[in-house]
Amino acid sequence: MRAIGAGVIAWLLGLIPLGWLLVQIWQLQSGDWEILGPEPGKAIVHFTGEWGLYCLIASLTATTLWRRGRQRLLLQHRRTLGLLCFLYTTLHLLAYCAFLLEWQWQDVASEIIKRPYLLLGAFGWLLLIPLAVTSTRNWQRRLASRWKKLHRLVYVVAVLVAIHYLLQIRANWLEPVLFSSMLFILLFERFLVTQIRPKSF
Repeated sequence: MRAIGAGVIAWLLGLIPLGWLLVQIWQLQSGDWEILGPEPGKAIVHFTGEWGLYCLIASLTATTLWRRGRQRLLLQHRRTLGLLCFLYTTLHLLAYCAFLLEWQWQDVASEIIKRPYLLLGAFGWLLLIPLAVTSTRNWQRRLASRWKKLHRLVYVVAVLVAIHYLLQIRANWLEPVLFSSMLFILLFERFLVTQIRPKSF
């Protein structure tokens, strides 16, 4: 019961940013036109994408913190963090299609040519789908050793996300470089561990 309660709290905390965004959208619909800045659609796309990134970093950090300092608090909620990452990333994709692409599918090819980072982001999202679907204990038992191999796709996702973010730099380079560097550091740390202990995950 205590574990279930902690899981519910983790989900509630993870959904706070989404709740805040929904309140902002409601205020926007009520006439507060400046609540999300001059381009509300773009603000929503960026907000959901950033929180997908934060959850991805947190899920990768969970194992590193446990390994380095035996801190299990974040590790216990790694699955929740992964699912929150998928949730916010899905909302990010839907927001882009609705507010920036405006559901004009005939423009997809030209958009990818002009902005190749879109293809990397879409591919990263597709790789998250099997990870989200197989995140339950039942799937972990069914797949056995193959489950770990499948979930190593998160490393590929992290690389795609980092490049996706970096390719969007126009003027404000600090946050893309900072968070992408965090992803690469976490991946490098995991690489070093696998070189020392090849059987570890």
